[in-house]
Amino acid sequence: MKVFITVDTEVWPDAPDWPRTPIAAGRTDFARESALYLDGATGEGEFGVGYQLAMLGRHGLKACFFVEPLAAARIGRAPLEKVVDQVQRAGHEVQLHLHTEWLGDLQDAALPGRHRQFMHQFSVDQQAALIGSGAARLARAGAAPVCAFRAGSFGANADTLRALAACGLAFDSSYNPTCLHPDFLRAPVLEQPARVHGVWEFPVSSFGDYPRHRRHAQLCACSFAEMRAALMAAWEARWYSFVIVLHSFELLRGRSPPHTPAPDWRVIGRFESLCRLLDAERGKFATTLFRELDPALVPALPRAPALRGSIARTLLRAAQQHWPHRNS
Repeated sequence: MKVFITVDTEVWPDAPDWPRTPIAAGRTDFARESALYLDGATGEGEFGVGYQLAMLGRHGLKACFFVEPLAAARIGRAPLEKVVDQVQRAGHEVQLHLHTEWLGDLQDAALPGRHRQFMHQFSVDQQAALIGSGAARLARAGAAPVCAFRAGSFGANADTLRALAACGLAFDSSYNPTCLHPDFLRAPVLEQPARVHGVWEFPVSSFGDYPRHRRHAQLCACSFAEMRAALMAAWEARWYSFVIVLHSFELLRGRSPPHTPAPDWRVIGRFESLCRLLDAERGKFATTLFRELDPALVPALPRAPALRGSIARTLLRAAQQHWPHRNS
């Protein structure tokens, strides 16, 4: 089974009432935000992109870093160029991620002039312009040509797929069954890749963690026991792919002032355990990059069964949330 470890890689500004109010025009120093959201800087070391790359490399795993480029137009290109170089130098891939909240701080006549939170709030032509601009910005930062996309906050719709096809991108992974826009393939729920409007949609994987509720496969959202059980159940059900989500800053807690950033040992433990599992179970799981896929060879897949979790594992996760970070 193909396993996609996907890392949404993005920076958020420490600015009052942003994005409704643009960042102050005279501000030029964003070193704290870059160090926090990309490097994962804490008083106990760095646990961001560099740490994630080192752990993936130790276990011989591949990952897709969905990198957000619009922020670079306001905070400077150096952080974007650094992360693109880090990821590609380590043998992983950079693909396109967009957070349209940054539009209110950009001066680009080719793009919408004010921010909206979600891609689905823009027309198909506007979405195509955003995707084309984002891909070009990544290319100028040194990224290889992109073939895959994820909308910020999973805020895509059917027009996003049409825009991606118009821009020549073959893959999307914006579909998260736990938070869908009404105009985005709502029924039946996608469990496995499907070709829609000329683009292969690779849905974020999920499982039922209690009756009539789904939980997506994100490190900070589910325990390692739940992640392992979902992976094993998907393999037993002969799923083609399993998509896991994390963020460049996901291994930290206390990111927002007045808190002090610190390692989230619980989530760090989950990440390290996941890497060990995927390394040990290579007969079942193969970490994969989107650039390695030929769109013409992705098979037409029958509807896959939904994965069911365990109430016991759900309750154990809920209990763990109250344990000390270093011991859970």
